[in-house]
Amino acid sequence: MRCEEGQHRVGLVGRDSDREEIVKDPGFELFEVTADVGIIAWGDSLEELFANAARGMFALMIESHAARPAKVLLVEARGADLPSLLVAWLNELLYRCEVEEWAPADVRVLGVASGRVEGELKGEPVDRDRHRFKGVVKAATYHLLECDKDGDRWRARVVFDV
Repeated sequence: MRCEEGQHRVGLVGRDSDREEIVKDPGFELFEVTADVGIIAWGDSLEELFANAARGMFALMIESHAARPAKVLLVEARGADLPSLLVAWLNELLYRCEVEEWAPADVRVLGVASGRVEGELKGEPVDRDRHRFKGVVKAATYHLLECDKDGDRWRARVVFDV
């Protein structure tokens, strides 16, 4: 597939790992790590960065557009510094999806400040007949973790235990 300017290839993980989708600047890209998988996310603000990192994680978990943003769960996480806050945020989202049996559709980050992130996890209860899950993401890790400002944009690299 040919990418136009401003578009990116997003490889699909799991059953359809040989397929790729072309999307207009999704705010994240996937990369492989031995026995794990990672994402590089970016955004013009910390809120956009944290949302794009979550979207990248969701891309590892469920087929895009499989879940509807029918309901909202409020989510909060805390961390000692920005990188640990990002890992805590992603792991809290994973925890909520598991415990609530939630199919994530999207996320909105309301604020990132003073070691705390607040947001809304949009989605719906899991329907095994309708939702196509790609694989299990066990946790966001500290392996190769980066989270910093790169010029005018925020950038993060996160590896997931899968």
